[in-house]
Amino acid sequence: MHLDDIRSALFYSKKDIFKNKKIFLFITAAIIFATANIIIINGFMDGMIRDLADNTVESSLGHLNIYPDQEERFIEGLGIKEEELNALKDVEAYSPRVSASGVLSFKELSASANILALDPDKERGVTKLLDKLDSGTAINSNDGNAILVSYRLAEDLKLDTGDEVTLAFENGNMKEYMIKGIIRTGSQEFDSSTVVMALNEARRHLDIENRASSILVKLSDKEIAGDYKPILMQNLGIKNVKTWKEELEYLMSFTEAYKSFSSIISAVGLIAASISVGIIVYVNVIHKKRQIGIMKALGAKDSFIFTVFIMEALLFGLIGVPAGDIVGYLAIKHMEANPFYDAIMMTWISARFGNYLLYNATAVSFAATLLAGIYPAIKASRIDIIKAIWGG
Repeated sequence: MHLDDIRSALFYSKKDIFKNKKIFLFITAAIIFATANIIIINGFMDGMIRDLADNTVESSLGHLNIYPDQEERFIEGLGIKEEELNALKDVEAYSPRVSASGVLSFKELSASANILALDPDKERGVTKLLDKLDSGTAINSNDGNAILVSYRLAEDLKLDTGDEVTLAFENGNMKEYMIKGIIRTGSQEFDSSTVVMALNEARRHLDIENRASSILVKLSDKEIAGDYKPILMQNLGIKNVKTWKEELEYLMSFTEAYKSFSSIISAVGLIAASISVGIIVYVNVIHKKRQIGIMKALGAKDSFIFTVFIMEALLFGLIGVPAGDIVGYLAIKHMEANPFYDAIMMTWISARFGNYLLYNATAVSFAATLLAGIYPAIKASRIDIIKAIWGG
């Protein structure tokens, strides 16, 4: 096809799509919103996943987490492990923890509890767990008579700050404590039945010295956790170490379901826009059978007719897709600047913009719009001259 033929096809296409302004605006709007929808949904999902992951790491995980060897309950030789950690240059902080079970009682009510014992000073260097308070204040290293309780455990036992409760440890030891604060992290497992207390206090009652159930380690950069893991294992002589990404596999698998759902929503909008383009082009073909027949009688080739109608879909895409990119970009930037607070996770959640969002939305939307015009264009190019002129 010659350049003049392409110019002529473009002339006919522009004249046709701009002839009915209402239809033109409707189809363009459908493409704009379908394209913007892809950017907005995927940008929001990326932001939500990243924020939830960051909140989980900040609340309850280290960049690297050390656990006892299989079939062992505790990490032995904690003092030696701490000396080794202090000597490693990329280790910014660490926090040993002890986990145990117990029963918390208040008046006539009792409930099973998961006891988490930690050193508040060291914990603050690794996580923001002790900042996640619904009410009250955090414990300190010298609190031998005060504990924190998770908010759901507080609800079950009808507890409030200042209440006196009895905690029975797994070995049978019992002691009364004052509720100093009620903590909420957004983690269902933690929030359901956790008691937080000072590490030294737990060790006295559990008879645990120089041992820990886990050690949370904060690195200078969490992204080096994977490369730093074997270094930590070699220097500390330990085998069971997990990176924060390995700890969050459950969260990532959970969010994959949401991403699949968001993809379905995006696909529905894109299909609707594509169908709209295809229908409009096809209707134009039906209404212009006679004109097509005359154009063919005057020497227009099938390829020219095909080009005229495929260019209609092309023009819709060239106008609607970039406009949709702009709308999606502005929406994501607005959501980045105005995050919303998730009261359940107790963290701010916002969308995230990445250039790949524009690339993906542009490619997918434009391809879908162009493909929608292929069938009507083929149909137009195969119209029989005689039947078209006589209205058959």
